[in-house]
Amino acid sequence: MTHSTSPYSADVRIVGIGSYLPALREANAARLAEFGVDEAFLHRKLGILARAVKAADESIRDLCVQAYRDLTAQHAIAHDEIELCCVVTQNPDHAIPHTAAILHHRLELPRACMTFDISQGCAGYACGIAIVISTMERLGLQRALLFTCDPYSKIVDRNDKNTALIFGDAASVSYLARSGPGYALVDASFGTAPGSSACLRSDDVLMMDGSAVLMNAAREVPASIRGLLVKHGLALADIDRVLLHPGSKRVVELIRSALELDPVKAPFEIASYGNTVSSSIPLMLKQPLHDLAHRRLVLSGFGVGFSWGSCLVELRSSPESANDHT
Repeated sequence: MTHSTSPYSADVRIVGIGSYLPALREANAARLAEFGVDEAFLHRKLGILARAVKAADESIRDLCVQAYRDLTAQHAIAHDEIELCCVVTQNPDHAIPHTAAILHHRLELPRACMTFDISQGCAGYACGIAIVISTMERLGLQRALLFTCDPYSKIVDRNDKNTALIFGDAASVSYLARSGPGYALVDASFGTAPGSSACLRSDDVLMMDGSAVLMNAAREVPASIRGLLVKHGLALADIDRVLLHPGSKRVVELIRSALELDPVKAPFEIASYGNTVSSSIPLMLKQPLHDLAHRRLVLSGFGVGFSWGSCLVELRSSPESANDHT
């Protein structure tokens, strides 16, 4: 099958992922009566039985450092040769400086290392991958770190039925390099629905219109994925896994139904820790990346904005396989 030309080279690939989930869990079952919902709602609609919650004294920097330690425990990282460090977060500990600069100091990264943050939510990993890889390619960079960390426990109103049972805290870090087996970005598709920004917003407290989020997700995400695949002469049958941002069980099921996907191909994996915003997709990608058992994946994040981003990634085992698009 012939593909259209990719706007990205196949040299840079996601080589490893480290993650951190706080040990503390808050069970949702204990709060059902308080919110006037039952077990059926919890299991069939929400799908989130417990949420990971960071300790009060854990900062975003702390969560990201723990994710980096997990990464280095699994992979040999050329720490002294990192040329870019990016953090995806909408909940930084400080407005100034950017979180990536704080991490740069904490991790003792090289002086000649670009640092910047991306303010994005549930589509943040897709955006981050596209931006970081594009920057690496344009500037000829060899190695980069992409962190995600959005601890919504800082901004969720515990008495708000629309948000209190959904969000969990986590962090991830993806190591991107030009060598080693991993997933290369073939292409990506992004968008924002005009006039939809009010469906998820926060000044001091997070507010969400769940119906609007569902409506936008059901309309925009399947079209984004289909369009991305058609552009490259692919069908969903050519994709081994579709990793959908798990906003809730209901929204994943709506997108599955629209795309006629079964639960194995489009898994829902957050029952024990919750919707971790920008960290949700890398948490799901970590095991496939470790196993390298799947050739093609689609990663699709959606939410705040209302924005979405879908990435088509393909396994590369060596530099020699970089031009294998058949």
